Amino acid sequence: MEGNDTRLDRQNFRAGFTLVEALAVLAIVGVLSLVTTTAVISTWQSSQVNQVKAYLLSIQSLQSRSWLESGVYLPLTALPQANIDKVSIAQTMSQSGEYEMAATLLFKEQSDSCRIIRISETSLAPRECW
Repeated sequence: MEGNDTRLDRQNFRAGFTLVEALAVLAIVGVLSLVTTTAVISTWQSSQVNQVKAYLLSIQSLQSRSWLESGVYLPLTALPQANIDKVSIAQTMSQSGEYEMAATLLFKEQSDSCRIIRISETSLAPRECW
């Protein structure tokens, strides 16, 4: 009558997870973490690009106002500074008095066509990035 003794089955039963179950949960958490991290980084980069565009458009507005009031464009030192992480701002002035502002997005790859965004009194470049 060995089959009727249930005490042996209860003694061998242990509560908890097996190694396979724990590894499956760990794999699922890893995949979810990867997806979340990628989404957060993408959102941050999009936010940075939008901040750069807003800054450059405000500079264009200030430069237009300066031109209308005094006939000259302001140098970079007279403009408000951009405090945007991982972005470098530069301005060039031509001999004829025209300006061009260039924002280098340091978080983008070198080969990305939208790594450097430019604005002047007459153009936005590259066009596909605006």
